[in-house]
Amino acid sequence: MKQLLLYDLDGTLVDTLQDITEAANHMRQRVGLTPKPAEEVRRYIGGGVQELVRQCLETEDAAAIDDGVEIYRAYYTRHLLDHSRLYPNAQQMLEYFKDRRQAVITNKPNPYSTQILEGLGVAKYFRDIIGGNSGYPKKPDPAALMAVLSHQAVPSMDAVFIGDSPIDVETGRRAGVLTAMVLHGFSDEAELREAAPDLLVKDFEELLAQAQRQRW
Repeated sequence: MKQLLLYDLDGTLVDTLQDITEAANHMRQRVGLTPKPAEEVRRYIGGGVQELVRQCLETEDAAAIDDGVEIYRAYYTRHLLDHSRLYPNAQQMLEYFKDRRQAVITNKPNPYSTQILEGLGVAKYFRDIIGGNSGYPKKPDPAALMAVLSHQAVPSMDAVFIGDSPIDVETGRRAGVLTAMVLHGFSDEAELREAAPDLLVKDFEELLAQAQRQRW
């Protein structure tokens, strides 16, 4: 039986793509660039805000990236929940495992991560919400995940990391936990299959069915 379920945020629990895209395009327009389509921005999500801004601005200039991050954050702070919603059956998954320990490990910084989960009414399910600015290296470094394992006194064999990207697969694998990836997120199916998670499912409905079948 799994004692601890860990989740990524963007593209896993919450569809944040439109709000992130609008913040990114506000930033681009502020510096005189044209908007990018959501399908392109989608590919830049998951590595943290600095990486998102670097990709969206197509620059390696540190000062330009820092300025872009400031513009992006100022806008995103005001529009966190304009369009972001839980993926179908995400809350059912959280409710089913409410008597187990659950946590979020994301490269999105706090307070955004916590504010989104609070705004969507699901922060109550999590014992830990570890953002990208929590003092640990960003994923795929497993340090944050391993810190939660230690804090919750759960051995890696009794935990599962649920995500939507090759970064999440690598993070979970390096921490020695079961990796379960959903296809409803921001990664292409081909790259997820190549990453070879322990479990690959279409969505939370299928994941919950598999969890029940495997007696997590």
